[in-house]
Amino acid sequence: MPADSAPLDAKVSALLEQQQSKIGPDDLDEDALFEALENEDNSAYRAHRMEQLHSELASAKEAFKRNAALGATATSSDGLYPTLPSDQVVLDLTTNNERCIVHFSHPDFNRCAIMDEHLRILASRHYEVRFARVDVRDCPFLVEKLGIRVLPCVIGFIDGIGKERIVGFDGLSSVRGRDGVDGFNTTELESRFLGGNVLVRGKLVEGGPGIHNRDSDSDDEEAKGRGIRSGTVGRHKNDDDDDNDDDWD
Repeated sequence: MPADSAPLDAKVSALLEQQQSKIGPDDLDEDALFEALENEDNSAYRAHRMEQLHSELASAKEAFKRNAALGATATSSDGLYPTLPSDQVVLDLTTNNERCIVHFSHPDFNRCAIMDEHLRILASRHYEVRFARVDVRDCPFLVEKLGIRVLPCVIGFIDGIGKERIVGFDGLSSVRGRDGVDGFNTTELESRFLGGNVLVRGKLVEGGPGIHNRDSDSDDEEAKGRGIRSGTVGRHKNDDDDDNDDDWD
């Protein structure tokens, strides 16, 4: 993990959240962001925050450039969260990039749509990680190799090795709202991938709602895995225990 892996400063995080709806790096109001930090009384804090902000903006521009390079290999130009069309493109993404998070999904499954919303938020903040999704019908080889049976299935890779797997809403304190829709807090999802070292550092506002400690058994060796090209990646013992998840096979 990089040396500078401390959580993002809360004020910097809040400023970036205000810009989260921007389409691309050229749309970011950088002057306004830096001006908001100029009034910081403590010069040490100001310098630290300015350094973090510079780093985040540079990472954002690089991330948009990388995804733009996907070109015809992505079936959706969904900003920082493209849809990939095939097994081979997923393999290329995960083995040619240090850190990736891939959502194996199905357009007809409600929980996959909910997971998409949270992953888009993470993708808009964690620029150093490649995020993508793929329809399980378009990647039958990987579905079989990775033993994907329940959706949504989100796998975090480091150098092509599966380090964290989330099946359904496993470990995310899923709750059913008054409207009958399942949900969880994005900070919980961030925490899970931070625990697997797939994400470099916390970037959502610290102390926000929904942060929970991971269960101790989620850190055992069964949560680690082999390379994506060799088949099995890490999975939790209770991956298939949630009757509310959508069986794929």
